[in-house]
Formats: sequence, C-alpha cells, structure tokens
Amino acid sequence: MSASLRWSLVALVALVGVVVALLSTIGNSDQGPGPGAAAPTAPTATAPPAGSPPAEEPYTTVDPDTRAAAGLPACRDGAVPATTVGPVAGLMVRCMDDGDTTTLGKIQAGTPMLVNLWAYWCEPCRRELPAIRDAQATLGDSVRVVLSHTDPSETKGFDTLSALGIEDLISVSDPDEDLPTLLGAPPVLPLTVFVRADGTVAHVLVEPMDSEQDVLDAVEEHLGVTA
Repeated sequence: MSASLRWSLVALVALVGVVVALLSTIGNSDQGPGPGAAAPTAPTATAPPAGSPPAEEPYTTVDPDTRAAAGLPACRDGAVPATTVGPVAGLMVRCMDDGDTTTLGKIQAGTPMLVNLWAYWCEPCRRELPAIRDAQATLGDSVRVVLSHTDPSETKGFDTLSALGIEDLISVSDPDEDLPTLLGAPPVLPLTVFVRADGTVAHVLVEPMDSEQDVLDAVEEHLGVTA
C-alpha cells in the first residue's frame, strides 16, 4: 500500500468519526437535558438603567396586553364619591392599570392619601418603592397609597415596577410632571405628598424613606394614621 493511499484512509476514518460525533450531539440535544442537568431558567425582568433624567425622553404608553399582564390594582372605584376639594383633587393622571385618565380626587375618594413621585432613572426611588410597598401592606385600606411615575416613558416605568416586584400599589402616569408643578415642589425625586382625607395637603417630603418603618412613621406624623 502506498503512503498516499494510507494517509487517504486515515483521513477518511477521521472524517467518519467526526460525522458520528456530530450526529450523536444532535440526537442528545433533541432529547433535552439528561439526568442531573440544570433546568433552563426563565428570563428575569430587568429595570432600565438608573442615572440622570434623559434630555429628551420620548413619550411612550403601554399596550393593553402588557397592562393586563402586569395585574396592577384598579386606581379608582366609581362607586365611592370622589374627593372634590383641595389643591390636587382635580389633577388629571393616567391610570397604569387600564390606561384611562382620572383625577387624583377620584382615586383618593375621601381617604388619607400618600402620593409618591418617582421615575425609572431615579436610584433612590428604586430603593424607596419596596419600603412603600411593605408599608402599604401593613396599613391596608387606612391610607390610599399611589405611585406617580413622573417621566414620559410609561413603558420604562412598567419595566421598573416589574423588576422590583411592585404589583399591589395603585400606579399612575404624570408624564408632564403636573403634580410637582401644581405643588410648587422642588425638582427632586423621590418626593412624597401626604394628603389629608379632606383633600388638604399635610406635607410634601423631599427626601427618600429607606425602610417600611420610615414610611409608617411619616404616615403617622403627617396624616395621623397608625398601623
């Protein structure tokens, strides 16, 4: 047998081995992970990056399917009379649960109210939102807790709430920052407004609340409501 013929046979055997190995790999992948293999994990929601407010944030709204999937609570109850007095009662906002517009007075409906102004790009806001969520669970129906996303991108607001696991708080969009303008509030976030049951503003807090107890203490101090 010549040298060239021997090397041709060696090359042929090697090629056959590669083909067999490739077919075996494809067959195993079709059968799924074997015993002891880690199961694939579902992708987790991620919040848009925090930082400073964008210079020109485009206005975006969320589609109905995304709203339904988020499962946010209804922001108003048509059977309950609205609060009609006070500086914020007539302010129009968009409910994030269904995309309809309403007034803060209809949301408040004669109950002491905490309105937290936040934006997806605000890092202190992201730390504060879980504390507000935990405080609301403790307070129950004694205080109406409302999150107001003050940024044109409702989409990024939804993404951030999902990433933080905020599902049980009434949420609205105030893309033109009408509420802080109405209150003459400083241009800082987070910012929290405490509104008495009669619609008068008790206090505007311009610093973050870092824990559930901070929120409960502020509610007791400014609204007279104890958990």
